[in-house]
Amino acid sequence: MLDIPNRRPSERGARTVAVIGFVDALGTGLFLPLSVIYMTRVVRLAPTAVGLGLTLAGVAGIAMTPACAVLMRHITPRSIVGGCFAVSAVGFVAYTRVSSFAGFLAVAVVVQCASRLERPATAVLVLETSRRSNGVIALGSRQALRNAGYGLGGLLAAVALLIPGRAPFDAALLANALSYVMAGLLLTRLPSPRVSAHGRGTLRQVVRDRRFTALAALNTLISLHDSILRVAMPLWIVSRTRAPAALTGVLFALNTVLVVVAQLPVSRAVAKRHGIGRSYAIAAAAFCGCGVAFALAAGASTGVAIALLVLALTAQTWAELENTAAEAYLTVELAPPDLRGQYIGLFKTSMAVQQAIGPIVVTVAIVHFGRLGWVLLAAVTTAATLISRSLTAGPQDPGTRRRATGAKPAGDARKPAQA
Repeated sequence: MLDIPNRRPSERGARTVAVIGFVDALGTGLFLPLSVIYMTRVVRLAPTAVGLGLTLAGVAGIAMTPACAVLMRHITPRSIVGGCFAVSAVGFVAYTRVSSFAGFLAVAVVVQCASRLERPATAVLVLETSRRSNGVIALGSRQALRNAGYGLGGLLAAVALLIPGRAPFDAALLANALSYVMAGLLLTRLPSPRVSAHGRGTLRQVVRDRRFTALAALNTLISLHDSILRVAMPLWIVSRTRAPAALTGVLFALNTVLVVVAQLPVSRAVAKRHGIGRSYAIAAAAFCGCGVAFALAAGASTGVAIALLVLALTAQTWAELENTAAEAYLTVELAPPDLRGQYIGLFKTSMAVQQAIGPIVVTVAIVHFGRLGWVLLAAVTTAATLISRSLTAGPQDPGTRRRATGAKPAGDARKPAQA
């Protein structure tokens, strides 16, 4: 595996990007718990219409991730992120005026596309502001701070739900719009923009790297942990277990706390000691434990069900932590420096596909198959993780990948990494 130097992301630019992520997540965490309630109770759309609109918006957003890699050949990552923040701010103000499905769909598509365009550009921005540090650790630190923002925003959303009427919903939407404005202002504190050195190649060069393309495709299945948390877990608790419905909120909070506390240590372990193979092995074991614990919670007594659900959530979160660290390792440390923007774009595309189709996949699995559905989900995610582990076994040499993709070496990257 690659020998990654032990360095800390101490540059001011890296800290600024991390704070931007926190501010962005704070507004998003405030909005997400209220979004479906707002559309059904205030706008008075049917739940099925809301689900359809979000699915269509997710599908539309898939194309934005590879498009970002193309744009970074001509536009700076900072400019892309700033533009997406501006569009998102306008979009959430527009949400307060939505009164029909057509209006909801139009705004949802715009907001989702802006979000999908922004994420890979932000990842490249993290790399460019932490060049003297380890990129895997920098991305892990940012993810932890983002989850802290999500958690705090979720607490504010809970307070908003205690206030009757439409006013708290409009206030939450406007607060989210304001968070994008504030994040955009923080962007101006970063160094003067320039075209990214990480995005000068083409997506075709990345696709030629068959191993990485296979890993990105497998990540679509591995990242089902996201849909398990957001969709399958709440549905399972309220429909198949004796646990109180309020446990859903507690488990969401536990997930947030675990990510905030453990993401950076896990990322450091992957970067410095264990390598990506151990990370995938731990994730595979966690997926197995998660599926079994969720399945056993059905039909158990209230106390036993609660204990099993806490265990399942903990295992699910650990799989999420390891997968996040593995993603950073693959897209940062194993990609040629001049193609990192494209590598990040391809990997983010797999996550966008999962977020578009994942909810329906996990819903069908547990609604139609019950306990067997959890076994199937565990089997699929575990198999995908173990196959990914086998694909990353052995020494990784970015120099070899550069020759395979036809990219030109840049700077001191001509020297192959030490296995």
